[in-house]
Amino acid sequence: MENKILVTGGTGLIGKYLQKEMPNAIYVGSSDYDLTKNEEVTKMFKKIQPKIVIHLAALVGGVHHNIEEPVKYFEENVLMNTFVLKESYRFNVKRFTGMLSSCIYPDKILDYPIKEKQLIEGAPHQDLFSYSYAKRCLAIQVDMYNKKYNTKYNYLIPCNLYGEFDKFDAIRGHFVGALINKIIIAKNSKKNFIELFGDGKPLRQFMHARDLAKVIYNMIEEEKYLNMNIASDENYTIDTIAKIALKVCDAEHLEIKYNSNKPNGQMRKDIDTSIFKKEFSNIKLIRLSDGIKEIYEKLKND
Repeated sequence: MENKILVTGGTGLIGKYLQKEMPNAIYVGSSDYDLTKNEEVTKMFKKIQPKIVIHLAALVGGVHHNIEEPVKYFEENVLMNTFVLKESYRFNVKRFTGMLSSCIYPDKILDYPIKEKQLIEGAPHQDLFSYSYAKRCLAIQVDMYNKKYNTKYNYLIPCNLYGEFDKFDAIRGHFVGALINKIIIAKNSKKNFIELFGDGKPLRQFMHARDLAKVIYNMIEEEKYLNMNIASDENYTIDTIAKIALKVCDAEHLEIKYNSNKPNGQMRKDIDTSIFKKEFSNIKLIRLSDGIKEIYEKLKND
């Protein structure tokens, strides 16, 4: 690729996998620039002069941390998105791709799976309200830049992610990463159970972040500018996901205890992947059981 590529959030979960797909891109993290400050973002663009921007940077965390810090999740994400998008246009970036999340979709929906056109048909779930709206704002910003300036900017809406570069703590991590960590801790400490939030009934799609990195790479290579959902067809309850994890981690002896004092989050948010399957039929996603086993094998001896 001859065009200089800038990847924000380049040291995060997706960014580290993307480094393997696009080793010549420039990857920046929070220790390089504070993207919540316009002058820092301007400095970054002046120095790097990118022609393609993959905007992965975000303040991300679990349901519990979102409930505790709603102002932080809204303000920091809105500022990052606004400044990076604004400077992308100002510096004549030919391609901007922003990363959203399936939690931005309406909580109350009548027909599943959720299609891209249903984005603003209702409010997102209360537990992730501020983060979801900040991410939804980026979709609207991208659409408005395209409408006003005839740019070819786009955004991707992945389902829940997991991978070996995730945060693995119970508060700030994604569910699958935190689940694997709980299993490892329980086995190492000879406990006979793991504790999970809620009641195990919410439905979730999970995708390996390595697969998302492959989609991003292919999208740029093939010069496709699409706003689309990306997800696995595997849509399981939290309880089923936990049992899959116990099986592949050789931990079926562990009991699952649910803490009903903790929130479930959104009960269902499975997304339609018709566009993704049509446009990227060559990409076969990693099965959840295989992905969990792979990460468990890498982490269990750390």
